[in-house]
Amino acid sequence: MVNKLRKIFKNEKGFTLVELLAVIVILGIIAAIAVPSIAGIIDNTKQDAHEANGIAMIEASRLALASGYEGATADEYTLGELVNNGFLESVPSHPDGGSYSESNSKVEITVQASGPDSFEVTLNDGSDIFTDKTVNDLQQ
Repeated sequence: MVNKLRKIFKNEKGFTLVELLAVIVILGIIAAIAVPSIAGIIDNTKQDAHEANGIAMIEASRLALASGYEGATADEYTLGELVNNGFLESVPSHPDGGSYSESNSKVEITVQASGPDSFEVTLNDGSDIFTDKTVNDLQQ
């Protein structure tokens, strides 16, 4: 019986050091390829979120203009005005965890005599996210 147990433990085989190192190298190569790709995807989604926030501000400005609301400045609405007067439910969440400036984030409006009005949004969080972007710029 003891001899049988010795044979069983004696024939036990495992991975060699070379095999383990090969697996570690392969996993390292996969990680080196995947990490930059994931970082790029995260950056793109943050930019998309900023653009969606800009579009929401433009749509709220259209609603304010259509309802006859007159802001502090005749040709622009600030983010604070849009929120405080109920045209936006709340200040849009900032994808980086910060917050947009309610006084420096704004939509500039150019009312056209004929044709569609022009809306340009500026999102600001202390450093401009983007400045003077139209809906067409944001939807590309």
